[in-house]
Amino acid sequence: MFAVIMAGGSGTRFWPASREHLPKQFLKITSDRSMLEETLARVAHFAPLTQSSVVVGRLHAEHTQALLAGQPTQILVEPRGRNTAACIGLAALHVAREALDEPIVILPADHFIADVAAFAQTVLAAGDAARSGAIVQIGIKPTRPETGYGYIHTGAVAGEALGQPYFSVKRFVEKPNVETALQYLASGDYLWNSGIFVFTARTILAEIETCLPALHEGLQEIAAAIGTPDYEAAVARVYDRIDSISIDYGVMEKTTKPIYVFQADFGWSDVGSWDALYDLRASEYDAEENLLLGETLIVDAKRNLVFSTTERKVALLGVEGLVIVDTPDAVMIAQRDRSQDVKRFSDLLKQK
Repeated sequence: MFAVIMAGGSGTRFWPASREHLPKQFLKITSDRSMLEETLARVAHFAPLTQSSVVVGRLHAEHTQALLAGQPTQILVEPRGRNTAACIGLAALHVAREALDEPIVILPADHFIADVAAFAQTVLAAGDAARSGAIVQIGIKPTRPETGYGYIHTGAVAGEALGQPYFSVKRFVEKPNVETALQYLASGDYLWNSGIFVFTARTILAEIETCLPALHEGLQEIAAAIGTPDYEAAVARVYDRIDSISIDYGVMEKTTKPIYVFQADFGWSDVGSWDALYDLRASEYDAEENLLLGETLIVDAKRNLVFSTTERKVALLGVEGLVIVDTPDAVMIAQRDRSQDVKRFSDLLKQK
């Protein structure tokens, strides 16, 4: 099996710790390792690191090389962001040179998995199902009426791989409102869309050719340049002209290939906000349910999150339900339940 880690996101919902030069996937927010390092450690449970790739933007290439120094993981550099279809297509070109019909698992670099062994078993089962030429996704059994995730509407059991059943996919659903999310949860027929895909290089490149012919044409130009002095220039030329489109819109909603989904429950989170991080690290709360990731002084304060990358002490007195992020050049204070809106600060700064 091959693994491709997509590490090109901007992580604006973790401002001010996450910045353009150091986005979320490079932060140590779920452990004492960066999220990219955590993801790569999980990959080792089902794919050799010699068969793993990390796709990053040019701005983060040097940092990624330093972070993964000494590891055999391939680093693929995109000159600019063109969304997940181009990212996956570029990686598939490189895998295809080694194995057209081996499964590839596509993983975001900034997710959290609690039960790594269960995760690895599901990925291997999905890889087995993908050998037939199908496109396979991993869906997460919902535990609450979440409005921040896309959903997968599942159909009947379509088969079994390595002892795990997989289901047909009826449709993909965008982020719902609360009432709709409650209906999805009650029906039992919907899964959270984890953004994890499994397919072979042959399958995905053929689907890009059918569904996204302009991207296919560009990938062919890049393929011809792999291993030559013109490679970087070819990638730059192609990325200058191709559209930015996700694999979901570009392929998943157009393909006529079978699409299967595995239902999983291995403690997954996309760690999409400071509030999500607070929930994720509940085992580390103090007696008043504060999550303190940095130097702090607490007096009569409850259910707060403090994240600090400085040596300053952050002092809280009589406050509740806040997120306080202290970085060398910015301090952000917000209601914890408003942390999804933190990305508005990044938008405001861009406007200015």
